Amino acid sequence: MVPVEKPLQSDLTVMPELLEVDLLVRAAEARAKFNVDGSGMTVAVLDTGLRTTHVDFAGRVRAGRNFTSDNNGSPTDPSDGQGHGTNVAGIICAGGVHTGMAPRANIVPVKVLGNSGGGSFLAIRDALLWVLANRASLGISVVCMSLGASDNNTSDADFAGDGIGEVMRKLTDAGVACCVAAGNDYFAHNSAQGMSYPAIFRHTISVGAVYDGDEGSFSYGSGATALSTAPDRITPFSQRLHSSVGGDCATDIFAPGAPTTSSGIRNDSGESIQHGTSQATPVVAGVVLLVQQFHLRVAGTMPSVADVRKWLLAGAVPIVDGDDEEDNVVHTGQTFNRISAFGALTACAKDVARSALIEAGIDRSRV
Repeated sequence: MVPVEKPLQSDLTVMPELLEVDLLVRAAEARAKFNVDGSGMTVAVLDTGLRTTHVDFAGRVRAGRNFTSDNNGSPTDPSDGQGHGTNVAGIICAGGVHTGMAPRANIVPVKVLGNSGGGSFLAIRDALLWVLANRASLGISVVCMSLGASDNNTSDADFAGDGIGEVMRKLTDAGVACCVAAGNDYFAHNSAQGMSYPAIFRHTISVGAVYDGDEGSFSYGSGATALSTAPDRITPFSQRLHSSVGGDCATDIFAPGAPTTSSGIRNDSGESIQHGTSQATPVVAGVVLLVQQFHLRVAGTMPSVADVRKWLLAGAVPIVDGDDEEDNVVHTGQTFNRISAFGALTACAKDVARSALIEAGIDRSRV
């Protein structure tokens, strides 16, 4: 288990909106057009916990769980002493001084990583089992996992029967979308295609990271370096796996993840900033909540995870790995998909309308 890094914390609110993230994925436009904001939906965030008193989450924190020895080992205290989990949660559903993708969604904080940033896969498995057992009573429809190993895999075949994989499969079958970070070790693995465990499982929605704007240059602890940045350039640290290599285990989608400003733990209105596939994953989790809310309202049912994935891909923006990146990694030259909230909701709406016409016995081709 790779310890997650601490976000840079600030007492002041400098960037109250996730402006460039929001603009790139057209989230505000989608929320307005389709009248969605995450209301009634619930996400479980498996991470370092949550600053539950932050104004960004006021009135929307459901009963969480602590699977670490921190906070005196209290199973009912998922407080975040590290910051990563609060940053991730804010990207999904901040609705106070910051605005996340689904700003009215509920959150279930599940602390599986300690205040050092480290954790165990046993704790993650137990947490997923807890989510599976409590998903109905808490209304959980999305799990966000911005965590993983430091490995690089091209298939889930070597993990047959794995405990975490099996629980995520059961959650997926139950309609709960498991959004998992692809990993931050592309440079460390000498630019070899692949993803970390557990993102490699084919039933996850695996997420890589792009830049959301011209942010200058960055050098990362792994050795990855971006000489310059621009919207939709894949970050040099983001692991990636094209379907031509990984088949059904390929990276599903990319999202803006560097640098991302969100909720912080210094005080109840503080903010933090961080880079990573950890920050891209909650963007996708938030969009999934919006899609689920829309489908539930207009179709009367929760969509399957397979349908959600289909709409994410149908509405995505194609990006080419290596067309304009300026960094120190080798690029695949392959085309990947970058999420669009507006595109995903449009794809969902079209399918719902098509189904309604078919149910009414109308052949749209003759209209």
